[in-house]
Amino acid sequence: MSKHAGFRGVQIEQLVEMPMDDVIKLLPSRARRSLKRGLTPPQRTLLEKIREARRIQQETGTQPDVETNIRDMTILPEMVGMNIKVHNGKEFAAVAIEAEMIGHYLGEFVITNKQVRHGAPGVGASRSSMYVPLK
Repeated sequence: MSKHAGFRGVQIEQLVEMPMDDVIKLLPSRARRSLKRGLTPPQRTLLEKIREARRIQQETGTQPDVETNIRDMTILPEMVGMNIKVHNGKEFAAVAIEAEMIGHYLGEFVITNKQVRHGAPGVGASRSSMYVPLK
């Protein structure tokens, strides 16, 4: 975390100290609206895990892994600097949270599908494959 890192003109340290209502006012409209409605129980559990991991990191100096399936969690200032593993449907992909990510969802940074790579046609793949010379 750099010394000059901030979000919309406010330093990260100040954001962490701010009351949640003031932080919500700085967020984009979609995140603002969803956070005004409150966190769901799974989102609350994730936030508690992140706070516990932050506490362990300060005590021991090593950061424990936080794995989650909660892709719709809005990234908050207290998450900056953490490494969170987010499920993409098959495995957990690591996401390093930075200041620029505040207000976005965790799921935006973990792609759920992989690029389609078509190989050479095999026998019986299509009617045109019968004219492909076999090796």
